[in-house]
Amino acid sequence: MSHVKATLADVRAIAAVNFKSASPMPLGLIGPVGIAKTQFLKNDFRAMYAEHLGLSVDQVGLIHERVANRDSAEIAGVALPMKDADGNVMTKFTKPPLITKIQESGLEHGVILFDELLQASADIQKVLADVLDPEERTLAGWAIPDGWIVVFTGNRVADKSGATRMLSHLNNRVLILELEFDVNGWAKWAEANDVNPLAIDCALSYHSEGFFDQAVPTEDGAFCTPRSLVRAADQLTAFMDSGDFDGVAIPRFMQVLLGGVIGERAAGMLCRHIAMADQVPTGPEIHADPEGANVPDSTGYQLLAANRAINSAETASTGEAALQYITRLRPDLQVSLGSKLLRLSAKRGWVLTSSTATAFIAKFHELLPLAEATGMEV
Repeated sequence: MSHVKATLADVRAIAAVNFKSASPMPLGLIGPVGIAKTQFLKNDFRAMYAEHLGLSVDQVGLIHERVANRDSAEIAGVALPMKDADGNVMTKFTKPPLITKIQESGLEHGVILFDELLQASADIQKVLADVLDPEERTLAGWAIPDGWIVVFTGNRVADKSGATRMLSHLNNRVLILELEFDVNGWAKWAEANDVNPLAIDCALSYHSEGFFDQAVPTEDGAFCTPRSLVRAADQLTAFMDSGDFDGVAIPRFMQVLLGGVIGERAAGMLCRHIAMADQVPTGPEIHADPEGANVPDSTGYQLLAANRAINSAETASTGEAALQYITRLRPDLQVSLGSKLLRLSAKRGWVLTSSTATAFIAKFHELLPLAEATGMEV
């Protein structure tokens, strides 16, 4: 049985409900490497919990435990031989480090993050069984304070990161979701964190063309994830800020450097994208003026421009503008890209009502079922 898939928007809504329950369940996010599961739980999730409590973020603690490289004794405490009052030898466990960290924080509320739990040994998972039980919430007999909520991360078994299936008795105690990557959400974060805009635009333009590796490649070597792209973008910015960049061309050594971070295929796509960036209108430019925005002569550039418009559309009105631009492209591209836009409209609940949309469906009647799925009157 596979895990339930969820977007970040789903996770936020689910967490808000979970906070209100009598016994909040430990929330686990699993998924491909490099899609910011840990960062979300450390930052956004913690902020959401603080808001739920009516506290500032600094009033909510964070304990980040990387459990993949630990052994069970480090988690549960060490067994020490001791003598009781009568001189009899007995074994007593030291206080678990996690309990000490909670106490030393001096805070009533916090988030306990067990990072890479699915990469941890079975012994670690067994030790944490009671911590992950919403009704038990103890570690080696020590109670987890009521105000502290438990979360964890892990990769999928197919990601070749050393992850294994969670022990079945734990899987039955937690709320575990497989996080799906949202390129538009990532782009907003990337813009707010000064990631190189050409890298962001390339990701938006080619996401549907497989720019990011959806699975770990079978061969060894670097591959493209949101995390590795951010690191490659840092290198790109350093080069572009230097006197070596002529404004257009990316030299071979930079493509080799980028390939060492995100893989040769993605590096090639990024470098080609930069070389032709000034020939193709951006998504916002198309949304602002779909009739006047430049339509490149090259089929490949037309495809890039339309994908920019579609992938950056966030409302019905920007979707209408993207469709208006698509009607100016080659007829074969109009059909494929119009279908893509209609599927996006159905997924996001947009209803396209313009005369352009109605005329488009009338022209390409084979798209009628897709149009009806979006709620269009056709």
